[in-house]
Amino acid sequence: MSGFEGEFERLRREVDEAVRRVLDLIGTHSSRVSEIERRVGSEEATSGLWDLLKEVKSLRAEAREEFLKARGELFRVLRDFRDRLREAALAEPGRRDELREAFDDLKEFFEDRLEEAEDRLDEFMDRVEDVEDEIRDRIRELKRGVRREVYAVGFGVPEAKVAVRVPEVRVPEVKIPDIGRLIEESLSKAFSGASMIVSSVRLPRVDLDLIDALVEAGIFRSRNEGIAFFAHQGIEASKDWLLKVREKIEEIKKLQEETKRELERMLGEKPEEGEGEKKQG
Repeated sequence: MSGFEGEFERLRREVDEAVRRVLDLIGTHSSRVSEIERRVGSEEATSGLWDLLKEVKSLRAEAREEFLKARGELFRVLRDFRDRLREAALAEPGRRDELREAFDDLKEFFEDRLEEAEDRLDEFMDRVEDVEDEIRDRIRELKRGVRREVYAVGFGVPEAKVAVRVPEVRVPEVKIPDIGRLIEESLSKAFSGASMIVSSVRLPRVDLDLIDALVEAGIFRSRNEGIAFFAHQGIEASKDWLLKVREKIEEIKKLQEETKRELERMLGEKPEEGEGEKKQG
């Protein structure tokens, strides 16, 4: 494999360096997210919490952008190298199997390292979402305290109004995703026309081998495309079951809305005007 040994080693190092940069960035951002999380409980101003939320979102976006950038660049390098190997195999047909086997090893190394980075990214994303929820909960907690005027009366103390912070009772809201809309959109859009997002998924080895074989045969352009295709096919095949699920969830949502309205009516009953105001005799 004269002339290519050095290229294979160089590409392996390039993949290692790119993945290490992504992992280092995720590690740095994870430390910063931990610092932010420790501040959430002690923060007393909603403005400060909004700033923290904005920073956490920025860290998440930067980590994802860096991963996608590194992955895209490495894919481009790998494709260029594959084209060069094909040209070499055409020029020397006797080396075709040798070059193909070496490239398959490189591709597997490439996918394993990227999968490692993607798993770390997914863990980081989950952590960020948890911290975002904590910040939003803290903001809601602070907002639940509202200033109301009450009368303070005591012996020898003239009647006066004092602003105090008292809790406001609110009916908890349980949000259910609009699964009906999601089902309709998923079933109405063709696989090839749907927008794609990155998501880590683990499949049995035998399933991945089958998808890889279809990729090699030219049926799919990549393993990810094959996985996405079969996932969408599964949704389409489950149409009847999904429609039944939608009906049940719509019934639950109606019951939830009715219960919420009833609780709001009960909690919204106000005392008669003047009640709670005590004056000196």
